[in-house]
Amino acid sequence: MHRPRTVGEAVGALTAEAGAGRRVWLLAGGTDLVPALRAGSREPAVIVALRRVLELRARGAGADTLTVGAGVTYAELAGWSLAPGLAATSRVVGSVQIRNCATVGGALGSANPRGDLLTFLTAAEAEILLASARGPRTTGIAAFLRDGLEPGELVTAVRIARPSGPQTYLKIGGRQAAFPALVSCAFLVDRVRQRVCCAVSGVAAGPWRVTEAELLAGEEVDWSTGTASPAVARRFGELAAEVLRAAPPLPEDPRHPADYRAHAGGVLAARAFARCLGPARHEEAA
Repeated sequence: MHRPRTVGEAVGALTAEAGAGRRVWLLAGGTDLVPALRAGSREPAVIVALRRVLELRARGAGADTLTVGAGVTYAELAGWSLAPGLAATSRVVGSVQIRNCATVGGALGSANPRGDLLTFLTAAEAEILLASARGPRTTGIAAFLRDGLEPGELVTAVRIARPSGPQTYLKIGGRQAAFPALVSCAFLVDRVRQRVCCAVSGVAAGPWRVTEAELLAGEEVDWSTGTASPAVARRFGELAAEVLRAAPPLPEDPRHPADYRAHAGGVLAARAFARCLGPARHEEAA
């Protein structure tokens, strides 16, 4: 096992082990990897433990952006007032014990198509910061989820725009926090660019932007007041459901058919719209 103290040392360990032809697992919170190793669903390999790499556990705020290190836990994000949508998402991930251990980088590494954080990052059009022996690299969340990590690469941080309007995160599941979401929805309002961004998970093969519905919102919202009528919220949800029905589906779930999940995604989208842009909206809507 390697226990690096810097990103450079971590990258060096990855490079050396890969060069020797050995499989490497990255260990941060361990909420996915440790149970998988115990269950035998992942082959034993060299482990690079990242908890001592303080660079990965930093948060920062710039003039226009927020940066979250890959080693930051959900518990640390749950009360972050600078990022209300990210905080709201973090508060409903897993149990208290999971939130205390699970990290941003771990969520990106596991790339669960129903993952709460991935849904929010998709709506937020996040940038993923990466490091390898070849140097630093930045890619968008959509490209990252499509292409994954390059050999010998490590996620170092996530960067999102500073909020310029209400944000919220809603989900449907057996119990809100203890189990993975059946369907979830992240919704962000960008008052500066006069648009909304909405991503839904649990229906398509990954977090899915409901672009056609977003375009409707941009045209129908009264941006002078930051509100829209209940009729617009309903139409937004209907359009979102139509978009989701046309998306590449997740494997069929006999208890929750694809059409039901698309409908549920539309309902969540309408609720999120009303929460952020309705007449009685909450300013931060988290």
